[in-house]
Amino acid sequence: MRNWAALRPSAARSEGDIHSKFQISHSKLSKSAFTLFEVILALALLGLLTGAVYQISTAASEASRATMDEQAAVRRIEAFLKVTRDAFLNLPREGRVQLRFAKSPTGAPIPELIFEEAAGMFGVPSLGGGSLVLAARPRADGSRTMSLLLVPRDLPAADLDRLKSGNSWIPLLPRVERVKWSFFLNGEWKDEWPAENGRPLTVRLEMESLDMGGSQIDAQFWLPPLAPASATPPAPSTPPSESTIPAKPTPPAPPTPPMRKTR
Repeated sequence: MRNWAALRPSAARSEGDIHSKFQISHSKLSKSAFTLFEVILALALLGLLTGAVYQISTAASEASRATMDEQAAVRRIEAFLKVTRDAFLNLPREGRVQLRFAKSPTGAPIPELIFEEAAGMFGVPSLGGGSLVLAARPRADGSRTMSLLLVPRDLPAADLDRLKSGNSWIPLLPRVERVKWSFFLNGEWKDEWPAENGRPLTVRLEMESLDMGGSQIDAQFWLPPLAPASATPPAPSTPPSESTIPAKPTPPAPPTPPMRKTR
C-alpha cells in the first residue's frame, strides 16, 4: 500500500504553489487595468480637446463667411457705382437732373435724384417721355435701400404718390445709411439742385454701408460738359455769271499811214 501520509505534504505544497501563482497573476492584472479616476480624467481631456477643435472650426467658418459677405458687399457697391457713373456720363444733351426731398411714413426725409428726358440709363432703354427716380428708400430694419423707379409722363399727383408707396421700386443697393447728394457749383458743394439750375458739372454721393461695418463711401460723378453749338458756316459764294463780268475795253486800231502820190 502506498503511504498516503507521505504524499500529503507534497499535495499541500502543490496547492500552495497554485494559490501563490493565482495571487501573482491577479496582482499583475490589477496593476495593468485603469482606475475609475483615470477613466474620468481621460474622458474630461477628450471633451476639452473636442470642444477646442469645434471652437476653432466654428471660428474659421464664421471668419470665412464674414469675408465672403464683405466681398459680396464690395461687389454690390462697385456695381451700383458703375451703373450710376455710366448714367451721368451718358446723360444726353436734353437730359436734366434735379434733387427733391420726399417724406417717409415716419416723417424722415428721403432724397430723390430725378433724371428727366434721359434714355438708356440704369438699363432702361426708353423712358417714353417719363423720368427716373433714384431714392434711398427706408427698410424695416431702419436702414435704406438705393432703389430706382420709372415714372410715366404726365402722371397725376395722386397716382404718383400711389406709385411711390407701392412695390414698383427696383432695389439696387441695400443696407445703406446717411445718404446725401451734393452738387458742385461756383467752387462749392450745394445740397440743393432744382431743375432750373440746369446741368451740373460734378455730382457727389455720400453714404454709409452697413454690410461693410458702417464704412463711409464718398463717390463723385463727372458729367461731360456740353459742346457749344457751332455757328452755321456762311454759304459759299457763287461765281458771277457772264452778264456780271465787265467786258474788257477793245484797244483802238493803229492809224493807217498816208499813201504817197507817184508821178
